[in-house]
Formats: sequence, structure tokens, C-alpha cells
Amino acid sequence: MIKIGKIQTLIISKELNSGYQLSNEENDSIFLPVSVAPPDITIGSQLEVFIYSDNQGKPLATAEIPYAEVDSFAFLKAKAETDFGYFFDWGISKDLLLPGNQRKEDITLGSSYLVRICLEPGTNRIFATQKFGNFLEAKNIELYEKQKVEILPFQKTPLGFKVIIEDKYSGIIYHNEIFTEVDLGKKTIGYVKKIRPDKLVDVALNPIGMKAVRENTDFILDALKESDGFLPITTYSSPEEIYQMFGISKLAFKKAFTALFKAGCVEKTENGIKLVKQD
Repeated sequence: MIKIGKIQTLIISKELNSGYQLSNEENDSIFLPVSVAPPDITIGSQLEVFIYSDNQGKPLATAEIPYAEVDSFAFLKAKAETDFGYFFDWGISKDLLLPGNQRKEDITLGSSYLVRICLEPGTNRIFATQKFGNFLEAKNIELYEKQKVEILPFQKTPLGFKVIIEDKYSGIIYHNEIFTEVDLGKKTIGYVKKIRPDKLVDVALNPIGMKAVRENTDFILDALKESDGFLPITTYSSPEEIYQMFGISKLAFKKAFTALFKAGCVEKTENGIKLVKQD
């Protein structure tokens, strides 16, 4: 089935006057206008396309790939204002409309906002909404502590950064647990730290527990090997120095160093840590 709002790989089956006919294995077909087709098309080859609808709701294909698909969240830049809403840049020639009745806050052109990309039943038109409360699961949180998840940071608050988790849940990363730059709107990897009674999810940017220690010990060992077995850093170094060298917190460094020291892999010196040569 050819689904509107989704990225799909289709077969280029026929050349037409103003474009190409694409089809899938079920012989469903769709039109690809030449204006949004790549220049090096070969009949019979496969092509990754995005399926959207024109102003009349007619499905079309484009070789342009959007930043996000229908049924997902995206952090998009407001591009133009009209009497009936705002248009957002989402990576393809046809801008994404946020209808006026789907807006929850004042929109400033050139600024970016979190939206949910939706498909209007009946018309097959794709639109954006800021009224996405119904799209976030707040009862059955099918996550577990220490789980690796995809997160989308979208708002900075006094407590930390609000995030969307797996396009389905709401969470937060606290400022005092952040030791790297957080880019609003850029999807990244996080780890479930705690599921709170209010069904919000506390998230960490680094692995939690022994998994974190293992990853950090590997990182420290690699850094030592690349530096001829010595690094001018100790457990007494400042958090800033440790972060600058390893990109982790001082506490995380201490735990990893202790594990390596007990295993006989490293030793302390007056000015740093040294790799122990293994027999």
C-alpha cells in the first residue's frame, strides 16, 4: 500500500509527459512530477520517495525527503504567515501548514517550534498541530529504567530540557545531569532514568549503572592508548578539565577509573594516570 505522509521505496515503472509513474509490488501506482524527480532516473530501478498530497488532496510522490513523517514530532522553523495559519519549512518544496486553530502559542517567523505532523482523515491533507496532548501516552508507559531511547529536546526550562521520547512520551533531562551541549530540535540518544508517578519520564544523556561504567572505561583506555599510555588527568582534577578531556562528569570518571584501577589496568602518578602494560 502506498501511504500518504510516509517515506517509501517504489519502482520507476513508466515515463510520462510531465513526470514518472511509480509503483509498488501490489501494482499500486502514484505520479512523480519531473520538478521533484532526480535527474538520473532509470526506468525499472527503485527510488526512495516521500508521498504527500497537493492542495486538492491528490497524492503525489517527491524525491525530496522531509525532516519528519506523518505521526511523528518535529522541531520546525516558521517560514510564512497567512490568514489561515503559518507555513513551516520541513525539508521539501511544499511547506507544511499549521492551521490557525491548531496553534497554541504566538508564532515568530524564523523561530522553531515543536509540532506533531498529522494526516487529516477524508481529505488526505498533511498538516501540523501544536495541540499534541492526545498524541502523548500518559497512562501506559511501556518503558523501563536504563532503556536506550530516541529523544527530541524541544524546550529549555529552569529545571532542564523537555523532551519527546520515541515520538510517544514526555520527559525531561535535568540541568545538573547534563555534561554536553543539548541542541533543541536535534534527535539524539538518551536513557530512561526514572518513570515518575505523574507519568513523566526522567531521562539521562549517558548510560546508567554498570553499562555506563563499562562504556567509560573503554573510552578512557582508548584515550590512554592514543596518548602513549599517559594522560595528565586525575580524580582530583576539576570537573571542567575532566569534561573537556572525556566529555563525562567527574563522578562518572571516578567510577570508571576505580574500576580500571581495581582491574590492574591503570595506575596513578603524581600528574596523571598511566596505562599498565599487561603481560
